Amino acid sequence: MDLGAKIRENAQAFPGKAAVVFQDKVTTYHELNERAARCANALVSLGLGRKDRVAVLLRNRPAFLEVLYGLVKAGMTLVPVNWRLASEEMRYIIDNSESSAMVVSRDFLDKFRAIRNDLTRIPAGRTVCLDERAPAGMHAYEDLLAGASAAEPGMRNDPKDPFFIGYTSGTTGLPKGAVNPHGDWDLKSAGLSAIFRVKETDVQLLAMPLFHANALSSSTIGHYAGQTVVLMERFEPEEALRLIDRHKVTFSSMVPTMFNRIRNLPAEVFRKYDVSSLTCLVQSSAPIPFATKRWIIASFPNVGLHEFYGGTEVGVATYLPPEEQLSKPGSVGKALPAVEIKLVDEGGREVPEGETGQIVMRPMAGVPIRMATEYYKDAEGSRRSFRDGWFYTGDLAYRDREGYYYLVDRKFDMIISGGENIYPAEIEAVLHKHPGVLEAAVFGVPDEDWGESVKAMVVRKSGEMLTADEITRYCREHLAGYKVPRSVHFMEELPKTETGKVLKKVLKAPYWKGRGV
Repeated sequence: MDLGAKIRENAQAFPGKAAVVFQDKVTTYHELNERAARCANALVSLGLGRKDRVAVLLRNRPAFLEVLYGLVKAGMTLVPVNWRLASEEMRYIIDNSESSAMVVSRDFLDKFRAIRNDLTRIPAGRTVCLDERAPAGMHAYEDLLAGASAAEPGMRNDPKDPFFIGYTSGTTGLPKGAVNPHGDWDLKSAGLSAIFRVKETDVQLLAMPLFHANALSSSTIGHYAGQTVVLMERFEPEEALRLIDRHKVTFSSMVPTMFNRIRNLPAEVFRKYDVSSLTCLVQSSAPIPFATKRWIIASFPNVGLHEFYGGTEVGVATYLPPEEQLSKPGSVGKALPAVEIKLVDEGGREVPEGETGQIVMRPMAGVPIRMATEYYKDAEGSRRSFRDGWFYTGDLAYRDREGYYYLVDRKFDMIISGGENIYPAEIEAVLHKHPGVLEAAVFGVPDEDWGESVKAMVVRKSGEMLTADEITRYCREHLAGYKVPRSVHFMEELPKTETGKVLKKVLKAPYWKGRGV
């Protein structure tokens, strides 16, 4: 069922139920549906039409969800913009997506003003500001909704119509816009609801930023099922525990960085909060250290931990259920029934069982699920990643005889030293086992003799006085000699995307300047 219709159906079924809880404000399903309808009609009144793209630059707050469902009701396409980006990066996404309107909050107006004159596709009068004192030339969001009709727009979206254009986090190169169709998203919402066994009585903590596909998936799954979604403006570990306790949260999707930040709270802080209501936790978006996984299972005794692998372009591809989390260390699970996966070499030939190859995938024949088939306005990137109906992920993995997949590394992160292929993720897994290491990132740097050599960037745990020699000795005990880092550098923190992926391009840039990364 179309998401817009589903929100309307839920509003009719339980109008007074809390759909969104944000700080001390509760938005009921009736209010969410009505405000989404007003938003849709308001956007139409600005001259926007079906399939027009609207860029949204907002932190997590109820208005983001109102706009999201309003765009669905109006048949328009969401372009969520990562608010952590620099102005020029935002300009690229807004311009590349050909967005013809903008919704922005006051806290990002300075970034928006820096690029406003370059956004020639957004005419005067098509910027909406989430502030009652909207600057001249912009519409105040609440005023716009108040003047719009609450009637249902009556627009139905075709399964092939674009729901949103999700721009990759840009860990390498410029962000790429994956066009996600409505039909795929509706089926995923229903399918994942069944896997998680979510019920309308569940309460979800939405900790991820809504500009990310993970959070869009979690929120729409929650509202598809009729859940109450407790919205965090920005993740803070103790605040997450407080909200779980206060609202008796049963379900949440987080990334490894979030789990690690909760894990590193003082024990007495963790014990202050009752987390026994949690029954379902989802881990995705980045690899998680096995030690952290063991801690999650031990610390949340009523929880089933679910793990997925996928991406903005394809959605969810593999699944590891709660009962296999500890028996299959390092695995991201088996392919879901609706997805076909192959592991291929550089020539596109399928590799034998147990050998490392690039993950390529497509929907299973006969299954009515679509994936992105191109990067918006990026012909070269599309040719490289979408070939003959398959999506080439750039991720390297191997498959065991039972059909479980194990991520090895990103193809683009692989180090070639003296002719040997070295996978940084393997070295990082060893470093994360060291009791004094909080985080680590490994990458290749230029080497006159070997082509590349292995470098490790390490974040110590609080109070630890680790040295580079200690790190090197530890690695020699657990790794082949050619994989041991030749240099170790300590940092206070690693640069990351909001989803916890380490920005290796930022770490590598100074060493490869003038050579290409």
